[in-house]
Amino acid sequence: MQENHSSLGNRAFGEDADALMTIKYRSHQDGLAFLMSALRLPNGVGLLHGPGGSGKTITVRELATQLSHDADIAFVDGTHLKSRDLLVKALTQFGYLPKADSDDELLIALKEFAIQQTSAWQAPVLIIDNVDRMYPSTLRILNALASLSIQDRFAMRFILTGGKGLQSLVDSSGMSSVAKRGSSTFALKPLSAKETMIYLHARLQAAGSERADTVFPFDVCDRLREQSEGWPGLLNKFALEAIKRSSEFPISVVNTYSPSEKQQEPDENVPVLGVREAVTRLPPKLIITKDGQNLAEYTFKDKKVLIGRSDFADIIIEDDFVSKVHAVMLLYSDALILLDLNSANGTTVNSVKVSKTLLKSDDVISLGNHRLKIENAPAISEEMQDILKSPDTLKMKNLIDMRRQRARRQVLAAGNRNKPG
Repeated sequence: MQENHSSLGNRAFGEDADALMTIKYRSHQDGLAFLMSALRLPNGVGLLHGPGGSGKTITVRELATQLSHDADIAFVDGTHLKSRDLLVKALTQFGYLPKADSDDELLIALKEFAIQQTSAWQAPVLIIDNVDRMYPSTLRILNALASLSIQDRFAMRFILTGGKGLQSLVDSSGMSSVAKRGSSTFALKPLSAKETMIYLHARLQAAGSERADTVFPFDVCDRLREQSEGWPGLLNKFALEAIKRSSEFPISVVNTYSPSEKQQEPDENVPVLGVREAVTRLPPKLIITKDGQNLAEYTFKDKKVLIGRSDFADIIIEDDFVSKVHAVMLLYSDALILLDLNSANGTTVNSVKVSKTLLKSDDVISLGNHRLKIENAPAISEEMQDILKSPDTLKMKNLIDMRRQRARRQVLAAGNRNKPG
């Protein structure tokens, strides 16, 4: 029982659960819309700031995923990033294999790439998370890139994230080229009480909990929000601590009532959380091989897993026959779905080329010269089979989104049932 408590908490809120799923709360959605709009402006610079744990990284990663089909994207973490690392990572993600030895040569190559792309199509996008933690020498490289232009168009667009001092950093003398372009700034806001409950319950459900409302009833969600002030990163921290504390008590104090039973008011001497022994099935796993050799194993922590050659994919396949953004896998309690994202060389499952399919245990996905074997796939429900039969992939995605929204409404309703009188 205690092991299950700890396992559930780690899967939902532990260090490896940051990419568990994207919970679309209001500020997150507004931030995404703002950054999209900033990139369309002539200056092409958007700033996103908020305290640690506010969701900046998740927001810009979601932005990168959404832009990946329509623009050249490079995503880097600026924390203690050296100038050479910035240049190499940007060039590599733009699909350019750097062969130069010096930083100056790398910078010239990146400038040439940006100018060529802007002239032929549109300016590439460089997303730098935690730009306020970069070394001064790396900021000078960023400033040099910001001055690039061709035919009265800036040759690179930027999304930059940081803390409260982000705007001051951009306005400093060392960032004069960025400051001259002007920038739009968005400040992330904390989750509301309702969003907090949906966030906590959605993470628990994604981690495998059958009854998230019995793990965190409505009043517990309120207390966790007070502790964290509604910031997602702190919510994860306090939620994990709460689950670990509850697992330290004997089984007799753990609430395992059925849905038909009335919830009793907790005794002051008993831990406030009720955790059911409901999570026993193993999460799905991928065994990645090439030429019969095991390369890696990937255990699902995410409800949406992006596969491709790009560095911002969740599963990176370094194979010339794999597209930058090749396919996506969607995990539900009753299905594991594979969608090919219009890849250049296609995707096959069990030697059959597919654009979308339901995956079962022991299925083998072929991507270029790599093989991905599925283990512990969830049992497929009739409803998901019907959804996948839709001939229109976009319609199918809409149906899945509607299904997700319905599940969230059910989570909200469950929380309201637990709301004190």
